[in-house]
Amino acid sequence: MSLLRRGVLFLICGVLFACQANAIKIHIRFNDVQGLVEGDRVLADAQQIGKVTKVTYTSKGDFIVDVVVAGRFKEKLTENAKFYIIADPDASERKAVEIVQADNPGNLLADGAVVQGTTMVEDMVNDLVTGMQKGLDELEDQLQEFLGALKEVPKKEEIQRLRKELEELAERMKKAGKAAKEKLEKEVLPKLEEEIERLKEKLRKLGREKEAEPLETELNELKKI
Repeated sequence: MSLLRRGVLFLICGVLFACQANAIKIHIRFNDVQGLVEGDRVLADAQQIGKVTKVTYTSKGDFIVDVVVAGRFKEKLTENAKFYIIADPDASERKAVEIVQADNPGNLLADGAVVQGTTMVEDMVNDLVTGMQKGLDELEDQLQEFLGALKEVPKKEEIQRLRKELEELAERMKKAGKAAKEKLEKEVLPKLEEEIERLKEKLRKLGREKEAEPLETELNELKKI
């Protein structure tokens, strides 16, 4: 497509979207607009649904991108939608705003709504951090349950179960990330060591001190991670 034809196409589309009576205007906040300018397209599912009407640099050091979307596409504007800046697939020298629907779209945005834009890289990092945090939360729950069990004097078979749980924990930690390992070293191991020592003392009074040795062995394995 020639530059002239592209220019005419963008002009026609801009006029059509700007003049539609039921058009919806929203404001998208971006940290960086990557060259996005007034007149660039707004896309959803590879289809143009609107256009950029204004790009403003703010006193906060970010940008507000005003867009207008045709009323018949209002279902694309939801509170959980993602707003990205991409290279326009039909005009590589230009940029476009892409709207991506979430699995749970949420409520429709009101006319004049202000939303936060992001980048695909930022979303990937956020998803990774969320996944790591979920893993840490699950680990924390498991450890609290384990520490709770150590506060009582368990039967011999229960000690074997606790040893097995420590062994499984060690295997999980070998595959865990840096944050989880730091949590293990600074928070988890001191608590485990303290509770195992208490249990060992209780067992000693009952003449069962040797039963704590498997737990100490697994604790030492954890310390090596």
